[in-house]
Amino acid sequence: MQWLFTSLLVAASAGIAVYTGYLLRRLFTTAPGQPDVPVDPAP
Repeated sequence: MQWLFTSLLVAASAGIAVYTGYLLRRLFTTAPGQPDVPVDPAP
């Protein structure tokens, strides 16, 4: 039974690590000060 909880703990830790890496990559790959949607100039 403890193998089940150990595997769940390892899976949760791996998921947290992958998600943290994703957030860090998203943080450092976006250009600062530029909106995601281009703003059309007013006529």
